[in-house]
Amino acid sequence: MADHQFFRLERSGAVTTVFFNKPPMNTLDKDLYPELHAVCDEVDADDATRAVVFASKIPGVFVAGADIKEMTTYVFEEGWIDNRIATVHRALNRVEDIQKPTVVAIEGHALGGGCEFSLCVDFRFMSRGKPLIGLPEILIGIIPGGGGTQRLPRVVGYGRSKEIIFTGGKMHADEAEKIGLITCACDEGTTLSEAQSFAEKLATQAPVAARMAKAAMHKSIGMGREEGLQIEREHCLKTVMSADAREGFSAFVEKRKPKWTGE
Repeated sequence: MADHQFFRLERSGAVTTVFFNKPPMNTLDKDLYPELHAVCDEVDADDATRAVVFASKIPGVFVAGADIKEMTTYVFEEGWIDNRIATVHRALNRVEDIQKPTVVAIEGHALGGGCEFSLCVDFRFMSRGKPLIGLPEILIGIIPGGGGTQRLPRVVGYGRSKEIIFTGGKMHADEAEKIGLITCACDEGTTLSEAQSFAEKLATQAPVAARMAKAAMHKSIGMGREEGLQIEREHCLKTVMSADAREGFSAFVEKRKPKWTGE
């Protein structure tokens, strides 16, 4: 695995854990985004990686959004601001577009950009206790600009999303789990291990099928039934024609565990 300034990558079996390591707060900014793109490219290209976990190397910290103090120095011209927003969108879209199943371990606050980052990941595991998750941007007079207005409704529904965004609401892990914002609320100190264990289960699935299922769901968001079914048809065809599918059929008949090749 390549060396990065702001990330540490560790692979155990078929699971690669991507650790943010940008003290003090893992701030999402223009310095970090190029490396984030590179990390996503790396895990996608690594055939040995079949599931990805995102976490933080800094104890008690997850990921911070934009530096509010820095925002006071912005060039308040439409073109300049629009370019900053577009840069954020490209980076977080790349996370969402990772072809393999993704899991995030949230062991600190996931507010603003941190919440938006977690929404790009397939499954969210979060520590009970102090950590809060939410989109409080309205409290400083702006709206979520990293995809929060688009991804949150797809996860928790429009009514609940409006409540969270319009009030700047923040919540602990158990409440977030209750409304479906996170996958699992974990006891403090167990979050990373539980996220990695879940990723290990995901990594045992047929790689082609996992990749095609994720692509079919993501590409059909917002489409009507017929358009969505066409996307499903195309991806199902690719899956059935794969070597993994033939191996799965044979393993089922022969009552043995399949040996996936990802082909």
